This record gives sequence, C-alpha cells and structure tokens, in this order.
Amino acid sequence: MSAVAAGGPALAQEQELVFKKVAVFPFAVISKESLGHLGEKISQEIRERLKADGFTPVSQEDLNKELSLVTEPLNDAQAQAIGRKLGADMVIWGALLKVGDLLSLEGHVLDLSGRKGATILKLEGTGLHSLSGLSRQMAQELSLKVLGKERVAHIVFKGNRRIEKDAILGVMQTREGEILSPAHLREDLKAIYKMGYFTDVRLDASDTPEGRILTVLVKEKPAIREIMVEGNRKLKKDKILEVMNLKPFSVASEGAIKEDINKVQQAYREKGYYEAQITYDLMPAGEHEVNLVLRVNEGGKLAVKSIDFEGNNAFSSKELRKVMETKERGFFAPVAWITGAGKLNRDVLERDLEKVAAFYYNHGYIKAKVGEPKVDIKGKWIYITIPVQEGPEYHVATIDITGDLLEDKDKLLKLLQTPKEEVYSREILQQDLTTLADFYADQGYANSDIVPLIKEDNERMVVDVTFDIHKGQKVYFERIDIGGNVKTRDKVIRRELRVYEQDLFSATNLKESIKNLRRLEYFEDVNFATTPGSAPDHMNLKITVKERPTGTFGLGAGYSTQDRMVGMVEVSQNNLFGRGQQVKVSGIIGSISHRFRASFVEPYLFDRPLALGLDAFNWERQYSEYTRISKGGVFRLSHPLKWKYTRLFWMYRFENVNLSDLAPGASQTLVQAANIHNTSATSFVIRRDSRDSLFAATKGSDNSLSVEMAGLGGDTAFVRYLAETGWYFPLKWNVVGVLHARAGGMNKLSWGAMPAYELFYLGGIDTIRGFKYAEISPRDPVTNDRIGGPRFLQFNNEIRFPLFKKLGITGTVFFDAGNVYGPDYIGPFLRTSAGLGFRWFSPMGPLRVEWGYNLSKHPSERSSAWEFTMGGSF
Repeated sequence: MSAVAAGGPALAQEQELVFKKVAVFPFAVISKESLGHLGEKISQEIRERLKADGFTPVSQEDLNKELSLVTEPLNDAQAQAIGRKLGADMVIWGALLKVGDLLSLEGHVLDLSGRKGATILKLEGTGLHSLSGLSRQMAQELSLKVLGKERVAHIVFKGNRRIEKDAILGVMQTREGEILSPAHLREDLKAIYKMGYFTDVRLDASDTPEGRILTVLVKEKPAIREIMVEGNRKLKKDKILEVMNLKPFSVASEGAIKEDINKVQQAYREKGYYEAQITYDLMPAGEHEVNLVLRVNEGGKLAVKSIDFEGNNAFSSKELRKVMETKERGFFAPVAWITGAGKLNRDVLERDLEKVAAFYYNHGYIKAKVGEPKVDIKGKWIYITIPVQEGPEYHVATIDITGDLLEDKDKLLKLLQTPKEEVYSREILQQDLTTLADFYADQGYANSDIVPLIKEDNERMVVDVTFDIHKGQKVYFERIDIGGNVKTRDKVIRRELRVYEQDLFSATNLKESIKNLRRLEYFEDVNFATTPGSAPDHMNLKITVKERPTGTFGLGAGYSTQDRMVGMVEVSQNNLFGRGQQVKVSGIIGSISHRFRASFVEPYLFDRPLALGLDAFNWERQYSEYTRISKGGVFRLSHPLKWKYTRLFWMYRFENVNLSDLAPGASQTLVQAANIHNTSATSFVIRRDSRDSLFAATKGSDNSLSVEMAGLGGDTAFVRYLAETGWYFPLKWNVVGVLHARAGGMNKLSWGAMPAYELFYLGGIDTIRGFKYAEISPRDPVTNDRIGGPRFLQFNNEIRFPLFKKLGITGTVFFDAGNVYGPDYIGPFLRTSAGLGFRWFSPMGPLRVEWGYNLSKHPSERSSAWEFTMGGSF
C-alpha cells in the first residue's frame, strides 16, 4: 500500500486502515460491597483506549437500550446477538471479582465474523486503589489482542543519505509497537516535510505476520559542497561564515539559507551597513551537490546623526536621549567602536522607546505615549524622530494599606517611599511593592499577594494609592537542592546558605545566600528557583550555579611606578579540589624590589566556620635611604560573630628585618633601626564587610578595627592601633560614590624598640595619590631622611563610573588627603591631591592607571604623578 505525490508529501491510503466497530458492555461486579458503579467505569476506560487506537465504539445510548431488555445475566449468545444488531464487528464484556482486598478482572473479546474464537484475559490486583491501573492495563491488552496486525512492527527509512534516521523519527508521532493511525501518518508527513531537508516524502505500510512495516521514503535536497561569497569588502569571508549555521556538506535548505542571510545582514548592521542586501544562488556542483553563492551589495556605512523628539515639553530632547542606549555619533568618532555611539540596532531602539516611556511614568506622566519612531536616511547619516504625547503630570494625593496587616499600619507606611514623593512614580511604586513583599516574606509569607490599587482623579490630576495585602499562609523550605556544580562540593555551597530545610521562608536570608555565593567568585552565575512542595505550606528550593575557572597561572613583565620594571609569576587556586581552600604562590622581581609570597587558606577548618591562614614571605626593597630585606610568616584564625557580615581575626606575625646600604651620614633613627631585626607580634581584628563584590563593589561598606602588640620575644615592643572604613554608594547611571578613611597610632613599650621601618608612611597609589611611594613622612631635622611617624590620617573620596562598558573599563575621579605625624605633634594640616584614572579587571588581575595632582606641594616634590599597578584597591 503506497501513494506518491512528486515534490511534496504523499498521504498514505486509508482503505485498509478503517478500524473495526466495537461494542463494549458494562463489566459485571461481583462483591459483597455495593460497587456496581465500577463496572461502567471499567468499560469507559476500555472504550476511551480503543477509540484512541482507532476503533469505533457503538453508540452507548443504543447499547444501553438493548441491555435494558435483557432480564438475565449477560452470556456469550446474548452479547453476540446485541453486537450484530448494533452493527459491531466485535464485542467486549467481562467481570470484576472482589474477595477481601483481592481483585480479579476478566475480559472477553469475541470476533463476530466467526474467524476467531473468543479471547479471554485475566488480571489480578490488591486493593481498590489498584483498579484504575488494572483497567488501563486491560484496555491495552485487549487492544493488543484484537489488533495485533494493525500495530507497527518496524519503521524503515530509505533515501536518507545525510539526515540521520533518528532526526526524522524525532519529529514523527508514529512509534514501533503502537497502532498504525491515519491521523498520525498525516501529521508525520507534514512534520518530515517541514524539516526542510527533503523534496519528496512518502510513507508506505505493508503487512507481515508480526504486524505492519512502515517505510519512510525521502528524497533529500542536495548538499552544499562549498559556500562562496561575492561583493564583500567590509566583512571578511571568514567572519561571514562564522555567523552562519550552514557549513559544507549541510543540506541546502531554503529556510536555513534565509535564516543565515538574516544573520549576515545583522553582522553588517552591527558594522553600520544598514542597507546591505544579500541574495543567493545554488549552482550545480556534482551529483546531489550544489555550491551556495552569496552575493553581497554592502551599500554605504551609516551612523545615527541625530535623535530628536516631537511633542516633548516637560523634558528636553537632551534629557530623554540620556535614558536611551542608542546614541548619536559625536565628535569622538575614532572611539565610537568602543562606546557604540552612532550604531542603530532595531531591537535596542525598541527597548529605548520603553525606557523613554518608563522615564515619563516615573515622573508623574502616567498617560504618556511614545509613538513609532521615524527613521530617515540622508546620505551616510540616519536621522531618528520619536513622537511623544506627554499628557498631564500626576501627583500622589493619599496612600493607604488594607487587608492582612502584620504590623500597625503606620509602621508599614514608614517602610514606603511613595509618600515621600510629590510626583507619582511607577518605579518607586514597584520598589514599595517589593519592600512590602519582602517584609511579609521575611515573616514566612512567601506567596503573599499585594495588589496596588491606583485611583485616578483626572480633574485634580492626582492619584490615590492603596496597597491591598492578602498574606496567604506561611511557607517552609522542604528540600534545598544544588545543581550545576561539577567541581565545587555541595557542602562548600551549602555552608554559605542562610536558608535551611524545614526553616520558615525568609526573602532576606535567601538574598543573603545568593549574595554569599556570588562573593565566593567561584561561579559565573548563581540562580535559584522555587517549586511547590508536598503540601501547600511547603516549598522546594533549587540553587543552580555555573562554575568559572578558579585557578590561574600568570607569567609576564610590566612596569609600575612603585617597582619600575618588573617580572611576574603567579600560580593560584581559589577553590582547591572543590573544597573552597585557597593556595597562592607568587614572585615579583623588579628593578628596585623583589617579593616572594606563599599562602594557604582553609575557610572552614574541621567543617566549622573557623578560617585558618598561613603566609610565608621574603621581600627586598630599595629606598633612597636604605635597602630593606624582610623574611617571615603569618599565622591567622578567624571566626564569624553573631552580627551579620562581621568576623573576628587573631594573627601572629614573626618577621626578620635587615637594613643595609644606609647612605653616608644617615639619620641616627635609621642607624638605630638597622640594629633591630626581629618582630614577634600578635593582633586582634574585628571586621564588618557587607560589600556586594570584593573587587568591584557598588554598595555596602568595609569597616575594621585592629590592635597589634609586638614584644612576645624578638627585639621590638610596641602597640599599634588601626581603624579603617570604606563606604560604597550606588548613584545614577551606574555611578558609584566611595568614601574611605584610615587612621592609626603606635606606642612604644618599655622593654623593646619601635624601629623606623615599623612606623607609618603615606604616598603612592594605595594611599595618597600624586605623591611618590612613602613620600609623606616626618623627616630627620638634620639629614632630611624620611623616618616615619607613630600617627597618621588618610582620607580618599572617589566617583567611579563606567567608561567603556563593553570592555569592562571604569573611570574614576578622586580627592585624597592625609598626613603622617611625629610623636610630639598631631596637627590638622593635611597633604592633599586630586586626579583621575581608569581601571580594568584584566585576566592578570585588577589594573589601575591613575594621575594625581599634588595640591599641597613642597619645594622638593613633584607637581603630579602618573601611577600604574596591578592589584586590588580600597
């Protein structure tokens, strides 16, 4: 049996696939209990299954009418007679026997043609809960018995040379072992042809003793031998082929070709060639093969010259352009490839229209409409005009909260920002919704429904805002699953969580958990999803991470203002064996300094929140007055305190210092220090760090207090006090404000020395910019040597802003102030500087280039200084 339609899918003939008409009688129920209704339920299950397999059940109304005339229990003869009267080809009946918990289901199938005898099937189960499964199994077995030859025994594929049979089977509904369905065959033909790989599709079905064999015959479209590109000058062929999905030996599908042409046109648009036109030809290149020839007409390069608005009165076009990602081509055309200025992307422009509308909504213009932009091309320039209907400005008249209140209404109202705004803002309203939802979620109401009811008064041009709260029920975490971690162990992730199984839901703790995981810097991305638990008051949490490489090996050379020419090597792993341990070995050899350091950190010693750190170092640095060589190590422990973000540190430091190459006539302070070598010191530090990122913080703060005492052996004896604070404030347009301050003091103890090399110095990129490294210091009144001081103050103020967002480069402007004071004087006088710079988180680490201008210059000092370094900042 087959049918062929050249050039398109062939529909299989159905004359041999008209399935039989069947009468399914209600099953008898034999039980001490009153379960007669189950008989019709079993029959209904069987009827639905047989109908799905292609049978035609007789009218149930006609069958019930005939059964009403039967006065005795149904037997084979009566079933045959009723079946023939109703025009059935076969009849099915049976009985359910229940004895205690044991069930026995028996089904009879009789072919009324007389070619086959009766077929009897028996199934057994335990308990009424198993009856539904028994009914489905009975329906399946009955279908298999009476339609064995109509089932698909095998599916055979012919004519597919390059397209795998599994790919074709994947779009088909017909499966081996199932009944051959004409409806499924029609859909299969359409689906196979829709794949786009074939010029002709046929389905043939043939009979075998095992059942039907379905043969899928296809004629493939030719394959692409080579892809040729003509007329391209601004995009290289390699770039064009890179964006295309089609490759040599791919099937020449018209849909795939058109899709790739759209991708190539998009690549041209990204280059500014918005009028590029691309056509194609398929040239014969052998048996079943063609060459795909793309013909490109690039047109001229265009750029956005102007973006203007029509109908805007409340805000200038300049103000509205600021909220858009699409920018005009400005005077700095050479750097437009970095900033993206002048490029037109239709998708981006659509988002910009939404941003402009949101800007109006957030400034009280709730009826504002932003129309379809008009895009004109004149020569090499694009002119965009966006129509705006502003409408009136609305203010907030009243605000209220109704529904399920967990606290006094006045207390809840104090959480909101909307009352503080004279002009209605949709953005602030959304923030208030989030605030209320988080407040309720922190009490366990994870599914609270908070609806903002906005009542407009168009005469007074005000709105009344009411938050209607339906708290729902409290929700508990049932199961917390971790996914996506290949290397990192589950326990490393779980120990950062602040939510726990069987605990009450808390939105704040969930956010803190995600923040903690991101701060680890082990993952590119951290996401979470919730699903319903086993009960309405339970919820499952799934945390999914995407791991990033945590090991680095760096080898290179560079220049910094502190170390001059340097060679660098570094090996580090921040997630050793997936356990969260950190190990780092580094060496820097420069013109004036050598630094070698090895460190190890175990953040959870014995699976407790007790961190252990070990450091060993060997440093050598040349100063203008002397050369200092330091060798030593640090042992440290830290543990979190009950206050959020806060840890307590204990450290022990041993350091051996040798000063050499003292200049002739050096200060007696330095000469004395050269005879003091060993420092044995212990210290305590309390630190609270709530920054959202360790390297590129945008909000939060980092505050610490420390006390160090030297004199536990060794040559030195002193107490050092340090206080440091840094605050990060997100401003508009992704700008971050930073306020940073440090202060310190030292006191000499009677049983030891306090050498000059342990005192404070300021100056350089990490303290007061615009000054040389350690240039700010008290000086010997006789030799003018820097000798350090026991007290200091330092202030740093910064504005950080995105400079080249695509490259991850940020700019900064700063004002620094500070000074180091001798033992006899603490004055208000501060050395000051101001400047600018940029930062880039490069593959080798944070790179900083900054220029500082000395605002309090002394005669021997430079007016300004460029400084370059690789490493973190405050």
